[in-house]
Parts: sequence; structure tokens; C-alpha cells
Amino acid sequence: LAQVWCTGGQQCVPSALLPHHPAAMAKSKNHTGHNQIYKNHRNGIKKTRRPKKMSMQGMNCKFVRNQAFAKRGMKCTQEEKEERLAAQKEAQKRMEEKKVQERAQRLKELQDEKDAAKLKAELKAVKKGK
Repeated sequence: LAQVWCTGGQQCVPSALLPHHPAAMAKSKNHTGHNQIYKNHRNGIKKTRRPKKMSMQGMNCKFVRNQAFAKRGMKCTQEEKEERLAAQKEAQKRMEEKKVQERAQRLKELQDEKDAAKLKAELKAVKKGK
């Protein structure tokens, strides 16, 4: 079926012979924000609530599982807590002592190297003097 176009008082011509003219113009407006602000503010714009607990979704399941066991292992009574604290302080004290000893050892080594270099320089000077 071919469309037939008729213009005011003229002879009708089939659409295949006429240059292409669409029946209506193309739609140019695709979107509008009219009334959206009003609608959004009707109930007020609220801040999102922060979750009390961080989501474990997407985390390494091996890590999550181990974390749960570790938390369970940390549960203890007040006496055990005090014992752990005392042991921790004692270990810290031992580490500090070890650090001091290592520092003293290192300083002694540096001094020995310095003395050896000085001796070597003196021997070199004496050999040149001969």
C-alpha cells in the first residue's frame, strides 16, 4: 500500500514519488527535571544511616573465618587479662634491654672499625716516611 499525499486543491501523488518528508517533526526534548526537586523535598532529604557493623560481603572468606576464631580466642576473664598484660609488659621490658645491648654492641663495633682505620692510616704514613 502506497501512501498518497494530497496538497490543497492539487492532484494527489503517491508518496514514493515525493521527496521524503516525515509526517511529524522529530522529538527534541527527551527529559526534564521539572517538579522533581519539589517531590524529593516533600519528605525531606535525609542523610543515609551509617552501618553499625562493616559488611563482610566481598571480603576474603578465609580471612573472615580466621577473624571470627581470633575474636573468640581473645575472650577471657579479668584475671587472665591482667596476666596477659603483665606478660606483655615483661616482654616489652626484655625487648628494650635487648635493644640497648644491641646498640651498645653496634657502637663498640663502629669504634673498633674507626680505631682499626686509624691504625692502618698510621702504618701507611710510617711506611711512606721510610
